[in-house]
Amino acid sequence: MATDISEFSYLSAQATTLGVPLPPVERLVSRLADGREVSAVRFGSEAPRITLLHGAGLNAHTWDTTALALQQSVLAIDLAGHGDSSWRDDADYSPRTLARDVAAALETWTDSPQLIVGQSLGGLTGAALAAARPDLVAALLSERAGRKVV
Repeated sequence: MATDISEFSYLSAQATTLGVPLPPVERLVSRLADGREVSAVRFGSEAPRITLLHGAGLNAHTWDTTALALQQSVLAIDLAGHGDSSWRDDADYSPRTLARDVAAALETWTDSPQLIVGQSLGGLTGAALAAARPDLVAALLSERAGRKVV
């Protein structure tokens, strides 16, 4: 018997545990201007209104349970050097630098300003994104170092 080992194979069980339907889910990949790739997981079939940014050492799948529970179209981005997004040759993973990649991803995969939800490094990246590109951010919900910033 073959086993489904795709990155989404466990989502059905998670949705069942939560008592929610499993939405369409897909992996997105976009090439950045410098040749690197940014990757994300999109939940739902409509244009996302919520974008989730994970903390350091994590990836877009950190948000799977949250995205399923929300039952809305959601975009969970792999920050550079995490998940399926490319590493940076200069090893610059500062929030301001990461925010540029997130901005490029949002320009490609969304059609309206997003509610940005970030944890730790993702929260700092969300803040840097809101400062640099307020046109892409409808609101920011950030959790860093145990403190919520809205």
